Amino acid sequence: MVKNLLIYGSCVSRDIFNLEESSGFNISDYFARSSMASLCSAPYKNTEALERIQSAFRRRMVANDFSKDLLAAVDKLESADLILIDLIDERFDLVALPTGELITHSNELAESGLLAEVSIEGYKIIPQGTFERRDLWLRGMHKFFNLLKDLNKLDVVLVNKVYWASSFELDTQSIFPVGRGEIDKANEDLEWMYGAMERVLDSRQFLNFDNALMTADEFHRWGVSPFHYCEMYYREALAQIVKKSEKNSAVISLGVEFAPIKPPPVSSGVELNVAAHLVDDEIYAHCSLSLNDQACEGGDFAFYLLVDGVRHAARWYEKSPRARFAIPNHPGKLEVAAFYKDEFDEKLCSREGITLASSS
Repeated sequence: MVKNLLIYGSCVSRDIFNLEESSGFNISDYFARSSMASLCSAPYKNTEALERIQSAFRRRMVANDFSKDLLAAVDKLESADLILIDLIDERFDLVALPTGELITHSNELAESGLLAEVSIEGYKIIPQGTFERRDLWLRGMHKFFNLLKDLNKLDVVLVNKVYWASSFELDTQSIFPVGRGEIDKANEDLEWMYGAMERVLDSRQFLNFDNALMTADEFHRWGVSPFHYCEMYYREALAQIVKKSEKNSAVISLGVEFAPIKPPPVSSGVELNVAAHLVDDEIYAHCSLSLNDQACEGGDFAFYLLVDGVRHAARWYEKSPRARFAIPNHPGKLEVAAFYKDEFDEKLCSREGITLASSS
């Protein structure tokens, strides 16, 4: 059965459901570019400012922030099987208007030109991480959660507990776009907010990720950013959401169970080797594990096809140590990167240039 999902957060949650495997979820609504701190304010109206935002999506996000429509979306909240929240858009400061309303100082708000209007002279910026902003955030969080409690929907909340990345997924010569000081400050504020939410919600209502998944994709569809993560993050997030949404699921034992082959831990010193060949119109890749010159079995493997060092295609983690790719239709240096993941989610990576092989 398809589950109704309401998202209050950012692209780090919305992009999970671009995966083909997410067809079991229907996104009933998406609220972004809006801090919880703004929810403790009265609604604000400024049609002229909204009309200056060219994108319909960006305009709708700012309109929702102005009107506090999340608190009025009772029908959608009541019909939601899951309410997914992330706090990445808490990176924005708040604007306290001279008339008393609070709005989020997002990039989309800047596009509206609102802060240049004479009618709001004397507005105040409330920076992220300050005592005043944290106090307002707490008030907004409790206002939203109290509404969910009244609707008997607090138990369907899932918090996507993510942090700003400080490095790229793969080794690269590129400079990371944000300094460590800014990253640490943002993550400190996130940690404080997660702590506040953990005092209200059950620990099982949080998605948690290994540090290896909190890495940035240098070639992300939305550009380079500390919160545009590697592809494996989105797949892991979806897997956790599916698992947590399957209530009362039971594991049925069917007779004798055979112990699975236990893959070697990365910490044991296991080595990953990869080879790739062009055969006819396809690229064949194969990887293997060895420890002290002895072949090892088991584990999960993934592959990237790289063209001039840029990921062109991928085969995500599965048991098979083999992968096939179509030959790219544009020239460039071809490489295959293989990845091995042990039971502790520790990973190895190995790269190999592609050699020619005959079809015989």
